[in-house]
Amino acid sequence: MVKLGIIADSHRSMRNIREALGKMADCALILHLGDHDTDMDDFRLPENRLLSVPGNCDPLSFAPHNRIFEKEGVRVFMTHGDAYGVKYTLTRLSFKAREAGAKLALYGHSHVQALDEDGGIVFLNPGALKNGDYAVVTLDEGKITCELKNLAEA
Repeated sequence: MVKLGIIADSHRSMRNIREALGKMADCALILHLGDHDTDMDDFRLPENRLLSVPGNCDPLSFAPHNRIFEKEGVRVFMTHGDAYGVKYTLTRLSFKAREAGAKLALYGHSHVQALDEDGGIVFLNPGALKNGDYAVVTLDEGKITCELKNLAEA
């Protein structure tokens, strides 16, 4: 079993990042889905604990815009989402996730938390960390459990 902490759209909200990292202390991996992905530099997480992709507010980033990895038998596709029009529809993201063989597609950009499932793929948007939104995903031998959270929760 592995827990993933998912954040996106931090937009220099350093206090929210610090608080979210505290709440995700038991997460083996922190995933930042863009828009100020360099915010994480200030927290000096080990390279093996942080994966990020740039967003539309990260024009100087040389990092790949999409990442694919596998944990606990689940292939994960992560992107910011702007290149796939996620503010309007998940169709293009769905095609890309299927092409990648993903069972979990993570995206941001819209600043709105969302959890959907379509054709065996779970689509998760943690919302905007600048608004206190984040998510925790547990992967366990192919099973995916998602929790949408907000820093204001107890």
